[in-house]
Amino acid sequence: MSVALGHPGLSMQLSELINENAIRMSLAARDKESCIKELVQLLESAHGVNTKGEILSKVLQRESMMSTGIGNGVAIPHGKTRLLDHLVAACGVAPAGIEFDSMDGEPATLFILLVSPETLRGPHVKALANVSRLLKEESVRNALRTSATPQAFMGVLKEAESRFL
Repeated sequence: MSVALGHPGLSMQLSELINENAIRMSLAARDKESCIKELVQLLESAHGVNTKGEILSKVLQRESMMSTGIGNGVAIPHGKTRLLDHLVAACGVAPAGIEFDSMDGEPATLFILLVSPETLRGPHVKALANVSRLLKEESVRNALRTSATPQAFMGVLKEAESRFL
């Protein structure tokens, strides 16, 4: 399968789907819905898009079908929109934890929001798989959660990708 290599946004590495403005080290949200809202606002402002609520409604709709809390304190809310032409992401940390209906019943502290164009199938799935693979590593989860700044978070992410992907 050929994907237009070199096209920005077609990479499946999380570090290339976010920027430092798309990382929040201490989310204000205390519940699942406000967490998703905060991540969507972060994503839209960091990537300079305004979908007038479309991303939010798609992500909440997806979440209502099945929780994206994958366990180990991680949640990967995601959705698709016709208003984007490439995959984008935002990351957040909630040190106190947020109840997210996770598979293991534990609150989530590390959040990766992935949003892709409706037309993009393979790359969306591959990006989700890569994020899941990275976050299976306890050392990576802990290092991301305890990063002091978005710059440090980005450094941990890039180093982890070079080791595990």
